Amino acid sequence: MGKKIGLLILLQFCFSLSLALAQGVAVTIFEHAFVNGKTITLGEIADIGGGSLEQVQRLGQLQLGAAPHPGSSFVLTKEMLDMRLVATGADLSGITWEIPSSLTVSGSSQSISGQALIDKAISAIRSQVGSTVTDDDLVISSVGNVQEIQVPIGNVVLSTSLPYGIRYNTPTTVLITTNVNEQRFTKLPLKFDVKLYRQIAVATREVNAGDLITEDALRFERMDTGKLAAGYIMDKKKIVGLMARRSITPGAVLTDSMVVKPIVIKRSSSVTLVTRIATMEVTAVGQAMQDGYEGQLIRVRNANSNKIILGKVLNESTVEVLTYKGT
Repeated sequence: MGKKIGLLILLQFCFSLSLALAQGVAVTIFEHAFVNGKTITLGEIADIGGGSLEQVQRLGQLQLGAAPHPGSSFVLTKEMLDMRLVATGADLSGITWEIPSSLTVSGSSQSISGQALIDKAISAIRSQVGSTVTDDDLVISSVGNVQEIQVPIGNVVLSTSLPYGIRYNTPTTVLITTNVNEQRFTKLPLKFDVKLYRQIAVATREVNAGDLITEDALRFERMDTGKLAAGYIMDKKKIVGLMARRSITPGAVLTDSMVVKPIVIKRSSSVTLVTRIATMEVTAVGQAMQDGYEGQLIRVRNANSNKIILGKVLNESTVEVLTYKGT
């Protein structure tokens, strides 16, 4: 008796399952649906019932065109939905459809505030400048109003790049790339005014051409480097003891183009010419044909051959000949 009852229940279950499968799949499209991502799928805008699990999953993955931008919406009419369904190329026979006269599709979104974007960009600028510059010496301000952006729901990662580097005399561009669930969503350029302040050498008094720069001839002032010409000086060791090329007025910003090493060899002075061949050193008497500072290439006359040759000033009395030809 128990076996008969069990068999009867089994037969009834199989009959019910067959009946459900025979009834086919039913698809009810919503009047308003939210989608996440770049493409609309049928499973996001409709309730799919009946049929096998495989059928339901396959239908749910059908792509019905581009989705609205996150945070925005558009309306699809019944006719438009019909065309998109046909365009999938899927076999839709045997399916019961319930489609409203129109469907409003909205892009699911989360917002990233403008301030969060600014903070990310400023952090990238500071990182590239380096830790040797203090916060007080580096002033960064955004150019224009940065609005919040809408992105799809998911894990958001912001990355930055400075395609043109940091500029102190024109706006600096920072590109912020937004990735959602490891997929790039958008790339946004932001512009910033970046000011770098440094202690800059300035003349305290007039310095005549040919005079040596002494410590009392300069002071240091905090200045915006973006407004200065190239070659400004921040270390007194790089200028004290050098010679002014031209007259320098009080208050002038000192640059490396204003100074040269002091003259150590005067024109017409007698010098020692030296050249090295392997381990041998050959010397001769010569005469300087021009003034020269240490390390400068000058013309010298070989007193023995009377030939004019080129040499590098080593000190106040010695010139190293680049190509030595004796007589």
